Amino acid sequence: ETATLFPKAARLRNLTYSAPLYVDVTKRVIKKGHDSEELVEKQDFTKVFIGKVPIMLRSSYCTLYQNSEKDLTELGECPYDQGGYFIINGSEKVLIAQEKMSTNHVYVFKKRQPNKYAYVAEVRSMAESQNRPPSSMFVRMLSRTSAKGGSSGQYIRATLPYIRTEIPIIIVFRALGFVADKDILEHICYDFSDTQMMEMLRPSLEEAFVIQNQQVALDYIGKRGSTVGVTKEKRIKYAKEILQKEMLPHVGVGEYCETKKAYYFGYIIHRLLLCALGRRPEDDRDHYGNKRLDLAGPLLGGLFRMLFRKLTRDVKTYVQKCVDNGKDVNLQFAIKAKTITSGLKYSLATGNWGQANAAGTRAGVSQVLNRLTYASTLSHLRRLNSPIGREGKLAKPRQLHNSHWGMMCPAETPEGQACGLVKNLALMVYI
Repeated sequence: ETATLFPKAARLRNLTYSAPLYVDVTKRVIKKGHDSEELVEKQDFTKVFIGKVPIMLRSSYCTLYQNSEKDLTELGECPYDQGGYFIINGSEKVLIAQEKMSTNHVYVFKKRQPNKYAYVAEVRSMAESQNRPPSSMFVRMLSRTSAKGGSSGQYIRATLPYIRTEIPIIIVFRALGFVADKDILEHICYDFSDTQMMEMLRPSLEEAFVIQNQQVALDYIGKRGSTVGVTKEKRIKYAKEILQKEMLPHVGVGEYCETKKAYYFGYIIHRLLLCALGRRPEDDRDHYGNKRLDLAGPLLGGLFRMLFRKLTRDVKTYVQKCVDNGKDVNLQFAIKAKTITSGLKYSLATGNWGQANAAGTRAGVSQVLNRLTYASTLSHLRRLNSPIGREGKLAKPRQLHNSHWGMMCPAETPEGQACGLVKNLALMVYI
């Protein structure tokens, strides 16, 4: 009943070159009794269709994968075309690689004075396995002017996710279970004979002198959370959960990661202090070692994750409705395959990356493949984009950096407002 679709047919008949995606679904019915829960029925559905995913040409799922030149010519494909694009409603679309700052990396930046802070250390933490949006953590050192009491008060404070105010760093350590000053200092400055660094930490230690055990520290953090007017136990549990799950998730989100986290947190402060003491220069935002590229894979992956979440939410509401009305759950109605199919299609067709009419969408991620000449096609497939506002007349991100050597083409970049923000891979670069 289904014929294999070849790219040529998709181009000519204005079709989308995509493949169906199937999942196995298990349906369990649990009756809640007076004393216990009993499993009434368990039903397995295999190969349930949940949507169509566009296929990149010449990828391992493509019909042209590893074909000989002769076969390609018979299929109406040019043997010199390298693929790497999608066909959506008959038009060829490229996903432009997006540049971003590297995650799980400590950066220290000096703030332009006058400012409340002298230095800021930041980590955009994202666990390798999961792909949730990165949870950022900032550790800031107050500048001498803003601290009350002159030069003595260079406090260091940390910003935790979901906590409204800044928390003094020593309190974070106490909440992680490191109470003694000596233990805390061991995690921050690794050499006790380094008096300069120890002195830098004195104001922070004095600031947190009032909080001397883990429970009080956790309560201190929990009080500043988003929930108001809950019991002390709840607050402590909430603070514990944030420290475990949300703070630096790439170090670990398990039960006993406190030691690792304390060491990493100490390392962030150590780097901040090294910079503040002038032993190490501030980090360079434009160094290519601090950048990562989101190619078609992660871009589509993030989009798919969002759409799949939407699908599961819709299934949940449908099942809830069925339970409330006492109807039987019908899988055909529960799983709307259109969610994923049209969602992926919409983003690839318009270039608006993200849900339709939602905030936080990036425009121009997907573009119509340039077919003016063979060289223009090659260039378009190897293009990179830095998502910085084109209006900002910033010179730094646009300039050719030493670290671009061998990776970015020094000459090929547009003129005008996108100059230096849209780059191309150098000739022999292979990702």
